[in-house]
Amino acid sequence: MYYNMDFNYFNPIENMYRVRSLMELLIEAMKDERHDRVKYGMMMEMTDDPTVKKQIKFAYDDEIKHYKMFNQIYTQLTGRKINIPLPTNIEKYDNLISAVQTSIDGELEAVELYREIHSMLKNPNMRDKLFEIITDEQEHATRFVYLYSMLK
Repeated sequence: MYYNMDFNYFNPIENMYRVRSLMELLIEAMKDERHDRVKYGMMMEMTDDPTVKKQIKFAYDDEIKHYKMFNQIYTQLTGRKINIPLPTNIEKYDNLISAVQTSIDGELEAVELYREIHSMLKNPNMRDKLFEIITDEQEHATRFVYLYSMLK
């Protein structure tokens, strides 16, 4: 089933731009989720501390859930599935604290992107999924701030 995105029937150009923009943002979000999962896997390999690993694993596990939720939304809106390949160009870090610092910024940037996507969706079920993802990303940022203060 395809969902009416509250189109302006008097301005088809505006509608085209809006749909294309939303699809581009969803693809960007899926790429970000794939990237972060690989990054967090690498970060867990950088430590033997179980407390640190536990905090990173929390975000690591959520990233695949978020990817699937974004993919469901994309499929509902377009009628076709998309598969974003795992990234191969993950940045390398000399130490865990540097990776944690960039993760704080990355999680907060994701919240901004996902809020933009949320505002473009009209379907309550899709908006609820975005709300869950946004609150998860906020929690990840908080956990990484905790890790940063622990490691500093």
